[in-house]
Amino acid sequence: MFLMKNSGGLTMFRKSLVFIVALALSYLLGSPQLLAGPSSPTKGRKQLVSALDAAWVRIVDSGKYRQILNANGAAEVLVNIVDCLPSPDMIPFPEKPEGLLKQILDTKKIRVGTMIDSPPGPETTANFFSPITADMLKAVLSEIAKHYGTGPITVTKVTIPPPFNATSALNKGEIDILDQLNALGGKSENLRRRTSRRFTCTLSGSKQVLYVKNEAPYKNFEDVLNDSDVKICAGPLSTQLTNAYFNGPDQSVTTKHIFDISLCLAEVINGKADAMMSPFPDENFFPALIDTNGDRIPDTDPHPLIRSIDTNLVAGTPYWVALDDESDCDRVK
Repeated sequence: MFLMKNSGGLTMFRKSLVFIVALALSYLLGSPQLLAGPSSPTKGRKQLVSALDAAWVRIVDSGKYRQILNANGAAEVLVNIVDCLPSPDMIPFPEKPEGLLKQILDTKKIRVGTMIDSPPGPETTANFFSPITADMLKAVLSEIAKHYGTGPITVTKVTIPPPFNATSALNKGEIDILDQLNALGGKSENLRRRTSRRFTCTLSGSKQVLYVKNEAPYKNFEDVLNDSDVKICAGPLSTQLTNAYFNGPDQSVTTKHIFDISLCLAEVINGKADAMMSPFPDENFFPALIDTNGDRIPDTDPHPLIRSIDTNLVAGTPYWVALDDESDCDRVK
């Protein structure tokens, strides 16, 4: 009888209990409304790009960038694409950090997406660039920490497994930034990178050079482009660009993900490929000896057997940051 007389009060109690439970769950699990708040890591990504840009131009302006290149023997390899002038007054640090930038500054930690490490040695192109990009990231984070007075920012590397869905990793919040792994002009997960992510100033650019046998008939890039059944071998840093330019019905591109220098050079020397696409400007960056018969014993000096053809193409890489929300895809160009 008591419950019947107080059914209205019992109903109100149940509604209140449901609300309290739902509120508690939203704090524990995270609801869209809560994630959209001003302190949420899903905000502040644009600020993070601004902070990375501000740090970068100060590194270029101070000469630190050239020091990094010279220390790694990369002054002839990497090109500074000046889409951000080294003018610190033009690119200030954000004044009131929020969201993701604030979280990085508060925790002094940043999660950086990377790919699976390649086997060490001079046969793989990526191994040349890895210490350079590591030094650049260290310098950028040091500049940010100095400006905001946080102390050193620790990098947690997050390996993105095959098929390397870096855009998803960014936009799902699995990583804070993606290191210099993807060129600006390419696509990932069938999405144009420039419109499915945010990106910083271009930190480094590399010329693309074709290597052919001395006796090859090609005199210039146009000759190679016009070869209707040309076969190109490329490493992972050049493969998308190469596929885009050599996309004729009978043209073909083969990608070597590891040992790409030695494997592609061997294919050129053995006549299995007509050319190798590479970001290295001359033969001096190649191993002294390579394996040309498949037994993994380096026995052939490739240098006197090949020559270079400049393509006048340059691929640039920035840091990548997630969009604040899906609607930004239409606005970021």
